[in-house]
Formats: sequence, C-alpha cells, structure tokens
Amino acid sequence: MPMLEFVGQSARDADNVQADPSRLINCYREPLMGGRSKYALKSVLGETEFLNFPEVFVRALETVDGDGYAVAGGDFYSFGSDGSFVRLGGGVYGNATITGNNSYACFASGGEYWVWDSSTLSQPTIPLTSFSVGSIDTISNYTVVTEAGGRRFLWSDIADPTTLPALNFSTADGKDDLCIRCMAIGGRLYIFKERSFEVWYVTGDTGANAFARTVGGVIDVGLAGHDQICRVENGAFFIGSDGKAYLTGDGQRSAVSTPAVNTAIAQGEVASCFTFEDEGHSFCAISFRDRPAWVYDLATQEWHERAEGQNLDPWTARVSVYAYGAWTVGRDDGGLSQLGRTNADRDEPMVREATSRTLYVEGTRFTAWEIEFYPKKGRSNGTISLFLSPDEGETWGRERTTGIGPVGNYGRRCKFGPLGQFDSLTARVRWSDPYDTGLETSARVRT
Repeated sequence: MPMLEFVGQSARDADNVQADPSRLINCYREPLMGGRSKYALKSVLGETEFLNFPEVFVRALETVDGDGYAVAGGDFYSFGSDGSFVRLGGGVYGNATITGNNSYACFASGGEYWVWDSSTLSQPTIPLTSFSVGSIDTISNYTVVTEAGGRRFLWSDIADPTTLPALNFSTADGKDDLCIRCMAIGGRLYIFKERSFEVWYVTGDTGANAFARTVGGVIDVGLAGHDQICRVENGAFFIGSDGKAYLTGDGQRSAVSTPAVNTAIAQGEVASCFTFEDEGHSFCAISFRDRPAWVYDLATQEWHERAEGQNLDPWTARVSVYAYGAWTVGRDDGGLSQLGRTNADRDEPMVREATSRTLYVEGTRFTAWEIEFYPKKGRSNGTISLFLSPDEGETWGRERTTGIGPVGNYGRRCKFGPLGQFDSLTARVRWSDPYDTGLETSARVRT
C-alpha cells in the first residue's frame, strides 16, 4: 500500500517548487525507536511574553555573571528574572554587541564602546585616531574591539576592559577587505571581514604582541552582514559573503545550506542569525523580514521553517540568549519572549504545517480512497486539517478536517476519504490547537 512521506526537512525551492514541495513549518523531525515510521514531527518551541522595552528593536542580548543585558534601539538595559528592566544609558543607534569581562558588562553600538561597572556607564578612550567601533568580544580576559569600515583591532589590558593601551593593536590584513565583526571561538579569535575571515590566537605575551595570526589562518569567505552570525558550541554559524550558510570551527568551514536555503537567502531580506536549544537539539535560525525563518538542526543536520501567526508570517525573533533558566529571544518590536513547550506564540495560536513529497503510483492515474495519519492519539481534543494538490504543490484544494481526540481515546483512527482521482498527489497537513500533537512522518494511502 502506498505511503505518503513527510521528509526530514523543508526542501521547497522557490525557484523550483515542483522538484520537491516538501516543507516543515513550526515542526521538525525527531527519531522514533520503533513503529510504522522511523521519525515523528515535533512542534517547535513556543513563545511566552517576558518583557517589553520602550524601543522598537532588540539589537543584542547577553548575560554577564548571570545578569541579563540588552541593547534595544540605541539604549543599554539590564533585565531581571522577574521581567523588570532598567535603562543604564547609551542612546547611540547602530549594530550592537555585548560581552563580559571580569564582571564588567561591555557593549558596542553605533560606532561607540561603553563599559558598565555595576554602578556607572563609561566610555573608555580609544587610542587610535579615526576609529569607529564595529564589534567587541572577550577572549582570555582581553576585550577585543574591531574597527568598523577598517582593518584595525585593539584589545584591553587583561581583565580590565576600561583600559585600552595605545600599543595594544594590530591589523587584520591577510586580505584587502574590511572588518565586520570579531568572535571568540574555541579559544581563538575570529575576525570576520567582507570577503574573508582570519583566525588569531593569544600568544601569551603582553602588550602589542599579545595576538598573532595562526598559520594558514586566512579563509576565503567573508561574512554577509554584522548580525548574520551566531555562536554555537565550539564554533559559529554564519551566512557567507557568497550567500551560503556555514558552520566554522578549528579554522575550517563547511557549507550546510541547501539549494532551497540558498534561494531564500538570495531572494529574501535577511535580518539576523541566532541560536537556541530544545531537548538535545541545537538550532541555528536565519531570520528574514519578508518570509519565515529557516532553522538548521545541528543534531539531525536538517532544516525546517519557523513562522508566527495564523498566516505563517515572518518570525519576528532576531537575537537570543540563555538567561534565568530559559532560552530568550529579542524581537523586532522591542519585546523579549521566553521559549518553551507552550504550543503557542504569546497570545496567538501556533500553526504547524507539513507538506509531503509527491506520491506517484507507477505512472498511472489512481483513486485515493483513504489517507490515514498517525498523530499522538487520545492526548488532546484537537483537530487536524488536510489539503491536497494534484499538481506537485502548485495549487491546493479545499480544507478537510478531522478530530484526533477525545482525550483518553487511544484507539481512534485519523482518516480522510474518499478523496478523488489523481495523476500525482501531494498532501499538506495543518494543526494549531495548543496541544503537543506529534505526527508520524508516514501516512498510509489506500488506492
């Protein structure tokens, strides 16, 4: 008997929909130990409102000694576990990064560098002329400051980010391109530039000789934008200057994007990259302003999409941090949300949607008398909707709906039919009830 397969990742390429219409939106694939299918579709983490800054855009999040800090708009804030926040100062708009060093909270925004010492916000003197700050990070108790629109970078005294000695600088000149952002990765300092990135190490010397570039530490791919990178365990995830998504670590890089992801990057308006975790899965998200986010699962090496609202609008999350026991995302409306297994996005339902591969039956026209899906039964009073396409996902028929409850009825079968005649059949299922409705990735088709 034929089976419809909901594959492991979104593969729908906007330039070639018929080649593979498969999509997973707000759900991802998780292995099963046994049963009819090897995998089940699991809902992504939902959002719970945490706090709202009086700004329209959260630019950066970080924790320093367990305390939460944010740059929202052009201002610097601290925030607590109870959702309270305090404006500490700032007022400069632009690309932002936050780091900690010896209990100091440091941030860069709009070309300026600031340090918070738990009571006072100050601007350390930059000893180099015509130096606009592009980014900061901390490695081996040095706070490193890179130049926006230049090649220079400098570093603080050890464990003292308020002091930037005049001789503590060098030039990232492995290639003739400009710095975008630095990041400490696996005990090395990575300096991402327009068309390349360089890998530097801490020498053990002091002053001007504290950093040196590693042998072979110039890699021929750059960073697409300041916010298009996030740290992962022992590495980083970023969008390269060539429009592909990469993982990097140990001075190496590997492309992880698929043709569908590359098309989304090329055609969409990328906002940022950020990371979060869920029950053994580490995720890297590429958020867009004009379409759902694409999310890479490092555990399965598969992609799914993340949207919000009934119309599957773009996910408004832009940055993330693990703070006060939960992964927290900053949104483009100035709000912070905590991620959890809520099966909802704040006060909106979460719509989960999965589109199958196209089914062909020996190249002949066939009648689909029945399709049976295998959700978690008896655990909710929810419903599931089915849409069918006779043209490989180009157009879709009317909505059909059936229940997967009631609670306690573990023997109820989730079936649709009769469904009509087809030359090819593609199925899309959708559910939005606030229940954890896992769905096996295979569906039986009786022809």
